[in-house]
Amino acid sequence: MQGKIYENLALCGTLDPVDVVNSEVFTDVIDMSKFHKVLATLLIGDVAAETVIFRCVTCDSDGNNVAALKTCDTLGAHATTNDNTQSMIEVDGADLPGTTNADRYIKFGVVTSSTSGGPMSIAVQGESKHRPANNDNLATVNEIEIDND
Repeated sequence: MQGKIYENLALCGTLDPVDVVNSEVFTDVIDMSKFHKVLATLLIGDVAAETVIFRCVTCDSDGNNVAALKTCDTLGAHATTNDNTQSMIEVDGADLPGTTNADRYIKFGVVTSSTSGGPMSIAVQGESKHRPANNDNLATVNEIEIDND
């Protein structure tokens, strides 16, 4: 792979930091027709002693019609074991279930088993099919700093 990393990887989905409780919250919908593969990283803060489920689902372009695709091992309820940890899910375009236009959308979700929850966020980076990848960044990307100060 040649060039700068931002020319190969795009920030294509996020779940901004939020207190996650017993209702699943999701990242942006990701159009996999733009990416060879994506890697989602869940960042867990100081959470209560309850289970955490992190998964990838297929959906339509509006985020509806959710169907399970990949799920990380459930993190068991514990007062500190899951605090300040990360989990990752990689999705390759070949992992998607079909070949129709409707089969190309995914998103990542996280949920806890009870009502205490805690702070979490998700960042999804994709290996773009077209260069430079920064053209596929979310519109909310503020800056890509590459120059030395």
